[in-house]
Amino acid sequence: MKNILKLGFVAISATALLSSCIEETFPTSTATKEQVAANPSALSAMVNGMAAYVNNVGTMDSDVSNHWDYGYPSIGMIRDLMCEDMSTAASGYEHYTAWITNRGQSDSHLYPQFLWNYYTQFLYTANSVIAAVDENSASKTQLQYLAMAYCYRAMINLDMGRMFEFKRNSFTSAEELVGKTIPIIRENLTEQEARNNPRVDKAALLEFIHGDLVKAIRFFGGESDDKADRFSRMSMAEPDLSVAYGLQARAYLWEGNYEQAKVAAQNALDAGNYSPLTEAQWTDTSTGFNDASSQKSWMWASLLVKEDDAVKTSIVNFASWICSETAFGYASAGPFRLADVRFYNRIPNSDFRKKSWKAPEGVSINVPMVAATATYKGAETVPEYGCVKFRPGSGNPDDSDPGAVCDYPLMRMEEMMFIIAECDARQGNSSSLVNFMKSYRNPDYVCTASGDALVSEVIFQKRVEFWGEGIIFFDYKRLDMPVNRAYADTNHIPDSRFDTKGSLAPWMNMCIVRTEHNNNNAVVSNPDPSDLVPDEME
Repeated sequence: MKNILKLGFVAISATALLSSCIEETFPTSTATKEQVAANPSALSAMVNGMAAYVNNVGTMDSDVSNHWDYGYPSIGMIRDLMCEDMSTAASGYEHYTAWITNRGQSDSHLYPQFLWNYYTQFLYTANSVIAAVDENSASKTQLQYLAMAYCYRAMINLDMGRMFEFKRNSFTSAEELVGKTIPIIRENLTEQEARNNPRVDKAALLEFIHGDLVKAIRFFGGESDDKADRFSRMSMAEPDLSVAYGLQARAYLWEGNYEQAKVAAQNALDAGNYSPLTEAQWTDTSTGFNDASSQKSWMWASLLVKEDDAVKTSIVNFASWICSETAFGYASAGPFRLADVRFYNRIPNSDFRKKSWKAPEGVSINVPMVAATATYKGAETVPEYGCVKFRPGSGNPDDSDPGAVCDYPLMRMEEMMFIIAECDARQGNSSSLVNFMKSYRNPDYVCTASGDALVSEVIFQKRVEFWGEGIIFFDYKRLDMPVNRAYADTNHIPDSRFDTKGSLAPWMNMCIVRTEHNNNNAVVSNPDPSDLVPDEME
């Protein structure tokens, strides 16, 4: 086991953390618009920097003392661990304890600071590109770069808006904050404006996001009837027209505009050459959810290579934390990611997605597993319900190179299909869900639900589909879904066996950190949700 450190509960004052986004917004040294325009390679490097920042290691400190500090995939895991469907095995090596047990989530703690710092620094990378390109004089290539930057900025603002929005719940009260999201940080924001930049209502943030996506669609060639005019990306790490429409679908879904969400989702599917993952691809022990190039489902992805810092650390990466079948990662040291027992039991054996986890005794399904090697002892080391959806890179469980070289999905076509299914379900139509399930996931699928129960069934199937991909948190929060981990035979660890009793979990209203308030007096954070929900099974 390489350099795995035990970690106790950590809480530090925000004053000891990285500086706020004020300093990040106004760097002391950067290229001017004129300099970038005169140097195409500089702009290209800035664009590549956006894709690279997805896997940024060391947001909080360059020494990477926090082994969850590996960028966007880690934040996706945090979101999943805050819900109900992902459990974790008890272990002294668990670094995500604060999020799992709802501790240290106030505006003065390290954990919300990581989320805020990562996103605001990511936002700066996108704003730098937007500020550097004059759309009125830009070349076609520069307009395509600009479209990518608008996509990244839309994704960041959409994520942040949904994470930091304050919604009513049974545990915290702040009526004046209901519906408040985040401050809007434009590319041309002055320091004076940044120091008095309040959180905006959801509607105002959505208007800003939609404005970015309209531009992205136009600059990608989406308004042209000639598909030859459309941007052709070099790799899936770059957003394209289909991604812009996909982000638009996410935004309309959050808005509750189901008619437009369906249109945008269908536009996303029509703009790309996609097909759903097959069972063979899903369960492949070498590729599947490791290699975006092995299928045509993924629309947008983080693509790791062995030279990336996340891989070179050996253990500070997504594969280390999610892949049960390794000898080099954290998961194999004890904190395996598990399916919640009740969630798992609800999935019929005829649905091949149930093979995403090691079957417990008594469940008769054949789950392909990575074969034992000289250092990896094989399937018996993986606990019941242990995740095998994500495999070590190249199917290699022994070495982090190539075992940690795993792609991470930022958007899949199936998400668009589930958005369409939800929009149809809200009109009383189950055909989109049934057709998808019977054609691509479970030939024996039957749905008799109607009304609200039909919408809930769509969301449950979406939960199965995107377990471990950091997406379902947004549905939990959007739909005010409660979290209940307290039941007989639960496999959630003590101190996390919460039942929010029909209410939205308070920790889903994430806190904007004190360092932001210190530099931006107009920002008021959400109430501290820490420790407000008791462990029901103590």
